[in-house]
Amino acid sequence: MPLPETVAISCGPLSARLRPAWGGRMTHLHHADHGDILVPANGDDFEPFNWPRAGAYPLFPYHNRLYGGSFVHTGIRHDLLPHPARAPDAMHGPAHRRAWEISDLASDRVGLVLDYEADGEWPFSFRAEQFFLLHNAGLTVDLSITNLADAPAPMALGWHPYLAAGLGCDARTDASLQYPLDPQNVPTGQPAVPRHNAAVPAATGYTLHFTAWSNAHVQCDRFSLLIEADPVFGHLAVHRMERYICLEPVSMAAGALGLPERRREALGVRIVAPGGHLSGRIGLSIDA
Repeated sequence: MPLPETVAISCGPLSARLRPAWGGRMTHLHHADHGDILVPANGDDFEPFNWPRAGAYPLFPYHNRLYGGSFVHTGIRHDLLPHPARAPDAMHGPAHRRAWEISDLASDRVGLVLDYEADGEWPFSFRAEQFFLLHNAGLTVDLSITNLADAPAPMALGWHPYLAAGLGCDARTDASLQYPLDPQNVPTGQPAVPRHNAAVPAATGYTLHFTAWSNAHVQCDRFSLLIEADPVFGHLAVHRMERYICLEPVSMAAGALGLPERRREALGVRIVAPGGHLSGRIGLSIDA
């Protein structure tokens, strides 16, 4: 694959780079005083089904694992192409594996757009948009998805950053509810239960799923980072490994698309009319 075009933006101490052809991914977010905020996505090659565990990428029109790669909508079963390494399951939606286009560009901001035509990975056409704005104290991310199909379609949106925060960093969220999980770290569909400790465990290889949250915070020696999001992002997925932590604002609970239709709306799956859209803003505040 040819080396994708790199887009660079900056404001004050912050700079970012993006590669639209790499699934609309932000590959770098760097602070002049505090260093890398995201794990840098270096290298020259992009494997769509073996994406780098670095940078940050969009989650449209669903996220996490879809068991069996299938779901039912208006009584019709849709079978999706599976992720090759996780067959028969599908993962994270197709948008972060497709090439995006630049819709807006200035020194401190960039807009990206993906016009997705229905195919074997998702049966409904949509337009996905990302808009990134740097300011002296952080980053604003606006996400939007519009239904381009001729029928109502299920939709969700989210953002998946790999924060450069190892196990020595303190991580916490004010989320008051946590979903019970199955052995694959996917919510079982049972109601979320109260949690009373704001801390996110300093351990590796797990994923947790929260709801009823307003902020998530990471405190490291190098920087302090606060993530906040509009109410549409009613859920927060947390994945932690030795060298990074993912704090993912998402509009639906993981696994919800695979549940019976009558139970999905309460878990954030939205049925969007033709021409309708779902949108929201995520804010990252960065300090010493």
